[in-house]
Amino acid sequence: MEIIIPKKLTNNFQSHLFLTELYTSTKQLIKDEVVLNFHETKLIESNLFAVLGSLIMDCERRKNKVRLINLQDSILNLFYTKKMIRGGMKKDVWKSLIKCQFFNSDDESELTDYLENKIFPERPDVALNPQLKMAIELCVAEIFRNAFTHSNRKEVFISHYVSVHNKKLIISIVNRGASIPQLATAVLKKAQNGMGAIRWAVESGSTSKPFKHNGMGLFTIRQFIEQNDGKIQIISGNGVWKQVKHRKFSKLTRKEFPGTIVTLEFNV
Repeated sequence: MEIIIPKKLTNNFQSHLFLTELYTSTKQLIKDEVVLNFHETKLIESNLFAVLGSLIMDCERRKNKVRLINLQDSILNLFYTKKMIRGGMKKDVWKSLIKCQFFNSDDESELTDYLENKIFPERPDVALNPQLKMAIELCVAEIFRNAFTHSNRKEVFISHYVSVHNKKLIISIVNRGASIPQLATAVLKKAQNGMGAIRWAVESGSTSKPFKHNGMGLFTIRQFIEQNDGKIQIISGNGVWKQVKHRKFSKLTRKEFPGTIVTLEFNV
């Protein structure tokens, strides 16, 4: 199977829909070949590599051979091209995505190391004041904990994108375990679609006992996002929910994402 990657993969609904449909079109493949053709692709906002990396790993676990071909000069710096050339990347192709970090443990010291050494020093010309840096760390750590606590899988992907022009830092945290609709259905004892489940999860006072931990919670993250004039978007199951500044939007999707994608956008 060959899949043409779009000209642009950016932080919009269309790109996330494409990645979800990529999962849907490949989820039944076993011991097959999946070719991701980038010959048209000129731009990738690299926080999306967390989603792409998780999907490639899923393909490879079913003994599929994944190949990335026709990488354009404009995006080559986002890939470990030498690693792909040497040995043909016979396995673990997702490791060729430079900005994609994989965590198989909820050890927060590993997360702290990633934030300090990969995200925050990314652009010297985008300086973070100490208060903003601390707030971003707390927000990411909360989503990280939630991913391990609720997904029932010890796998989290994180990647980021820095826009120097717009002074924005965008971070995506992806897990491929139990979705928010599955969690909400179990807690509320009533079937929940993706849109309703995410709305429940982000409201003040929502709790997923017996899994509750002493974190800051999605509602508090939303409050900070609003103060920062930033954005939070959550995709889980067949639901999409986002808050841009103080405005909120939600909808159902045709295809389901098998897990949860949380994207945080900060003005820095």
